[in-house]
Amino acid sequence: MNFSTSLIKIESGKNASSVPGKYSNQSDIDTLFFRVVDENDYEAFQTLFTKMYSPLCQFCVKFVQVNEVAEELVSDVFYTIWKNRSQIIVSTPRAYLFTAVKNRGFDHLRRIKKSLWVDIEKASEITDNHNSEDHLIGIELAEQIDRAVAALPKQCRLIFELSRDHGMKYKEIASTLNIGVKTVETQIGRALKHLRNSLPNQ
Repeated sequence: MNFSTSLIKIESGKNASSVPGKYSNQSDIDTLFFRVVDENDYEAFQTLFTKMYSPLCQFCVKFVQVNEVAEELVSDVFYTIWKNRSQIIVSTPRAYLFTAVKNRGFDHLRRIKKSLWVDIEKASEITDNHNSEDHLIGIELAEQIDRAVAALPKQCRLIFELSRDHGMKYKEIASTLNIGVKTVETQIGRALKHLRNSLPNQ
């Protein structure tokens, strides 16, 4: 299910993933969220989705590391919020959104048994506000990831980088490289397995 394209219709002509990562202040997000859960306001829901989809995806991809996975998980969180809106009682909507996405990400990591390149304990320390220690850990992990990616076979590395660095969908990668979508999926799987095996368990 791609909730961002099937249920949300952005009337501005931009899809949600193109919305910049900067969003309105805390009170705006709170107001929109409460209009959704208290007043069944679908227009407020669309606006909330537009404002928060991109930053939530950027947050989620820090630990699931694959853009398509992050987008699907965030979309699912919004779907669940709209579906269960009458049952939701929260005091801090923005924190609720990030926590819901984080929990959905952890569920995904547990399903695939191992994290992609940070374990669940490290991922649980990731927040949308980074302190200096988080930043240093992030730099070290990024360097380890870059070394592991550089060791991938040429085609596998190219496919992985098109997904990770350029945010391309599997179909887009397949079309660009004139290969099958199944080949893209296989190569991404091999890349992730290599990264899991290459990065130390700390």
